[in-house]
Amino acid sequence: MVEQKNLQELRDSLSIKPDNAGLKHTINRKSTFLPFTTRGTERPKFRKGFEGVLGEFTRNISSNHLREKLNLEDLIKNISQVVDVSEEDKPFFEQILRLYLQDKKGNIKVFHPHVFQYLPFNEGPEMKGEQEIAKFLSDVLIEADKEFGKMFEKNSSDDLVAKLVLHQLAGVEKTDAKIKYSSKLPYISKMFKEDFLFLAQHEDYFKSHYEIFLSYYYFFYINQLTLKMSQKAKGKLDLNNEVFYTLDWEATSKNRKSYGYGYQMIKEAARTLLIDINSLEHLNFLMGTDDSQSYSELQLTYEQLPSDEKEVLLGLLNQWIVEYRFHLALPEQNLPENLTYEDLVAKLYSSIEEAYEKPTMQGPRNRYSLSIEEIGKKFFLKTRGSLGYMLNVSQDLLLLLTALSLKKERKSLKQVFLDLELRGLYLDRYSREEIVKLYDKLNLLDKKSDSGDAQYVKPIL
Repeated sequence: MVEQKNLQELRDSLSIKPDNAGLKHTINRKSTFLPFTTRGTERPKFRKGFEGVLGEFTRNISSNHLREKLNLEDLIKNISQVVDVSEEDKPFFEQILRLYLQDKKGNIKVFHPHVFQYLPFNEGPEMKGEQEIAKFLSDVLIEADKEFGKMFEKNSSDDLVAKLVLHQLAGVEKTDAKIKYSSKLPYISKMFKEDFLFLAQHEDYFKSHYEIFLSYYYFFYINQLTLKMSQKAKGKLDLNNEVFYTLDWEATSKNRKSYGYGYQMIKEAARTLLIDINSLEHLNFLMGTDDSQSYSELQLTYEQLPSDEKEVLLGLLNQWIVEYRFHLALPEQNLPENLTYEDLVAKLYSSIEEAYEKPTMQGPRNRYSLSIEEIGKKFFLKTRGSLGYMLNVSQDLLLLLTALSLKKERKSLKQVFLDLELRGLYLDRYSREEIVKLYDKLNLLDKKSDSGDAQYVKPIL
């Protein structure tokens, strides 16, 4: 509900004191959109990949938390004690267990989906950032659907050693967690769940591709939301913005769509991301929402308000813009009385943008959007000489997304490319030609004639 007390709640959230100038820019109190941080120390760099997020995400959707970090040597000793093995054979038995349970880096091998719950965070302050990303992903992609946690239960295994280890695994316990983030892109959430359920039916492939699957959907979601925020009320929350990728093994140039409509476009949108986040925080406070509304949602909410509440909101916006500029020591502006909602939203945005142009504010603004680059550099970006970073899709990721697009169906080549676009992967005609060559090489094409329209792609899984 729009009422005068909304303005005071906004003031309180920004630590504004009566008769004192100054405020503290605070976000994620009234509206939560992204799990990014302005603190560089807490921003995950993914040096060990996406495993820290993956483990916590799996625990979240299983309604569990990790009581204590898994110690492999203790686990091996416990198993050795419960198995009837002679003292002289125990060292050999324990060595077999180590080979079964440990990878070359000494980390646990995921021999069963349940083991994903034991993947630990990276050490240090980045742990907080990984926790936040995992919370974000479980909230916006799974949306408290209990069906997905069943995939990671201790189901019996045909493998005798696996059954033995699973019986001894402990350290996770049930917990209740409240939803913090709501999905602003429900079509992505719906598609993720469908893909997740299908992928989990193929256990070996799932175990080897779970990490890249989840990290791709994270990158896909945050890029789409960033682009839509930059479009303000024109951003459409029910379909993708076109974002073009380049194949890992092909050459590229400035003339390709993947340059002008790829990472350069995302970087430009991300430049003002923190300003958008602050603007939406203030607008959600003033409008009295409880569901983290985007620009387009707020616009619709405003249009549906009774005329008296519209008048109150316009007054609050006008008053707040004047106050905000005072607290940030920005030049006074005389706002005309006849400004529309759209005018006032634009004035609020430009005032916040002006504040963030101050030298002391440049750091947080730049650090906030670096969260996109960090995950991109790990998996989805490649330096292309003078062209800088460009969006990049590896063969493995391409085949994963192809498998998810096909499911169990045989589809026309044209439909496969449309389904890849639904999953955020747009490709120009040069890349498509390369993909056709790859499909042909891997014997995935079922040709009915020389016509491209008559070519079909066979299911991979």
